[in-house]
Amino acid sequence: MSVHFVDSLAMFARRNAEEKFKLGDLKGAIISATMAKTLDPDVVGIDETLVAYKIHLAASKNRVNGATNWYKVLGICEGFEDIDSINRQHNKLVEMVNPTKKASVATWGALRLIYKASSNLCDPNKRNVALLHRQALGSYLGHEDFRTKKRSCGIKVTK
Repeated sequence: MSVHFVDSLAMFARRNAEEKFKLGDLKGAIISATMAKTLDPDVVGIDETLVAYKIHLAASKNRVNGATNWYKVLGICEGFEDIDSINRQHNKLVEMVNPTKKASVATWGALRLIYKASSNLCDPNKRNVALLHRQALGSYLGHEDFRTKKRSCGIKVTK
């Protein structure tokens, strides 16, 4: 295959990922963006876009009883909620997403989610209210306590 043809396929996959994201198909967007990166790792902004899609997926998928699980958005495990850990992960994700490199709806939205997650987790009152809300709804709806579920932590990013 010629280099030009591979570059064209990579750009097509990137555009396809953006369209899927706009339609709300986050998993499809991640698959298409990953395909674009596989075809051409130098596609402008593909790393930032992939991280942004994964943050959006974490915010939408990992809701506990209707409340966003901010730990999943930041990619940290519950129990590691000291302010320094939250701030380090916040700064790391902000640097990874960096919408000034290749601005898109996904990167700006991910940046807003990162800031909202860190503000909710850094404020002990907001964190406790969200924790109590999730626990109360879980027991009311007959769900097992969310803290006993085994889960992975972190937004996995390959560079």
